[in-house]
Amino acid sequence: MPKLRPQCDQVIFGVGAEIKFCELRGDLIVRRATADENMNEHWDYLDAEFGRVDVKAPKRLHRGGPIDYTMWWELRTVNRPTPQAGWGIPNGVDRLIALSSPKGFHLIDPTDIICDLRARCRQYFRGEFGLYGRPNRGDLMTILPLWYVEEHQKYFLGVNDDLEPVERNQAAA
Repeated sequence: MPKLRPQCDQVIFGVGAEIKFCELRGDLIVRRATADENMNEHWDYLDAEFGRVDVKAPKRLHRGGPIDYTMWWELRTVNRPTPQAGWGIPNGVDRLIALSSPKGFHLIDPTDIICDLRARCRQYFRGEFGLYGRPNRGDLMTILPLWYVEEHQKYFLGVNDDLEPVERNQAAA
């Protein structure tokens, strides 16, 4: 089979992540977001238990590199025609972001981490908590380490159909 361009295989992984999420949730998926809801409200599926969920596929650290489950968190979208808040920024719509990992999906509420990210993400570099934007694209993102994602997840949906609600550490709250 010929090697696909990085953009093509990223689309395949994106669709694959959404399919896997829907398979795990089964009848709890109420409906898919409309194109407008997907683009402007940043969510993919309405789930009977979780509400609105934006499913994120496994990513790579560098373009053309292997899928290594780098967890990019979007702070500002690419120009359309002007930059807008990215999917990782609270937008007035109650939703969870489902980040894909080899173990399953980590569901995070962007409102739970935005203040902490604003404090942590201060310098421009490509790495954990660094601010990174592509030239002439207008976007801005950061990389979240797995330990941070696990610490801030509301739920974990394992690939073995395990659903683990995460209890909040009351001392940290």
